[in-house]
Amino acid sequence: MKIKNLILISTMILVFTGCKYEEGPNVSLRSKEERLCNQWKIDEKLTNGVKDTLTEAELQTIVEFKKGGEYSITVPLLGVYVVFSGTWEFYDNKEKIITTYKADVLGTHIEQRDTSKILRLMEDELWLEGNDSTDIVEIHYIPK
Repeated sequence: MKIKNLILISTMILVFTGCKYEEGPNVSLRSKEERLCNQWKIDEKLTNGVKDTLTEAELQTIVEFKKGGEYSITVPLLGVYVVFSGTWEFYDNKEKIITTYKADVLGTHIEQRDTSKILRLMEDELWLEGNDSTDIVEIHYIPK
C-alpha cells in the first residue's frame, strides 16, 4: 500500500509542478516546450492594459517556435514577406522566454534580443508580455 501511495504522490508532483503561469494553465500534461512549439499569429495586443487595433502587418505576422530552440518571425515588409531566423530559450525557471535573431534587410543589419514574460501557455493560446521603451506590451497569440 505504501508503494502505491508513493507512486501516486510522485506522479502528482511531476504532473502538477511548474505548470503555473499568471494566466494559466494551472495543470497541463504537455511540456512547456511542446505547448510553445507551434506557428502563432497575433490575436490581440494590449499596450499598458489598453487593447490596440492591430495593423495589417501585425495581422499577417507569423511567429514560429521549433523544438531544439529554433525561432522565426515572418513579417510583411514593402509588399514581400521577410523571414527573420534565430533562436529561443526558456529563462528564469521557464517563466520567461528569450528570442534572438539577426538579419540583413534592405542593406541594414538588424540584431534583436528580446525577453518576454510568459503569462499564459496553452496548446491554443500564448500570451507574452514585454517592454517597448516606456510601455508594457502584452501580445496574445493563437495558432496559425
